Order: sequence, then C-alpha cells, then structure tokens
Amino acid sequence: MALVLRSLSDFKRFLAEPGATIQVVRNTFIERQPASFGEAYRAKGMYEPRTIRAVSKKAAIFSVQGHPTTIWLYWDKGTRKWRFHEDTVAIPLDTGLGPPDEIIYRCSYAPGTGPDARPQPRRASPRPPKPPDAVRPPARKTVPATPNPLPSPRMPARGQGRLL
Repeated sequence: MALVLRSLSDFKRFLAEPGATIQVVRNTFIERQPASFGEAYRAKGMYEPRTIRAVSKKAAIFSVQGHPTTIWLYWDKGTRKWRFHEDTVAIPLDTGLGPPDEIIYRCSYAPGTGPDARPQPRRASPRPPKPPDAVRPPARKTVPATPNPLPSPRMPARGQGRLL
C-alpha cells in the first residue's frame, strides 16, 4: 500500500502510526551555505532517517538514527503553506536571510513496520454444521411451581412475648 499524504491531518495520522519515519530529501537553506555547513549538517545526522518518538497536538519529536539527538517539528497556523505530494512534505522556512527556503521530507515506514507489516487478526473458523442424525440430549421437563402459602406468624418458643 503506497503512502499518500494530502493534508496536515493525513501527515499527523501517519506520524501516529508505529514505525513512522521521515528523511530530509532537500534543504535549500543548507544548500545555499558554504560546503563546510553542509558537511557539519551531515555530520550531525540531519540527513539520516528520523523515527517518531512522540506526537502532540502541535509538534512531533523524532530520534535521529545513530545519533543521541532529538529533532522537533512544530506545526501551527503557518502550516497552510505546507505542500503535500504523495509521500513527500515540503515545509517552507522563513529565515529572513535571503530568498524563501524549504525543507522537503520523504515519509516512509521503518523496515518491518507499517500497515502492511501488521499481522492480520486471526478469525476462528466456523463450526461445521451438525448432521441431522446427531444425538440430542433429552428435553427438560418443566414442573409448574406451586404457589407458596403465606407464612403464618410464629411466636418464639421462649423469650420475648407478644408485642402490643
């Protein structure tokens, strides 16, 4: 089953699934910087796959494979300019340092996870029909209940007497 993201709610639903992973495909801000910046960005593992750790109402926290760091991805009213196309998400950056930039993420599932890898629930096989000549237990006979007569007042043999 191919992953298709059309909106922020699809993206959030994807992130809530086990094994959700995103990876930077392109970061135009880093591409405009000197080569040493790009190398440092790679050394920190920023282009490595990021697996989801937690999702809240306004953010997602990712772990970077092979690095002891976490990455936060926030969404708010600025998400109106996010673009979704099949399994990619383009997020514009407003750095104020030149032309508009964007980060493009490719979304996928970690190996062995995702909707296709989940075991299907096992259903019990239906019982075969009983043959018509099967032995049946004898029918129970119901005995009509006799009405209980009203209990008669009884006095204790000893002890308290009558109350007036």
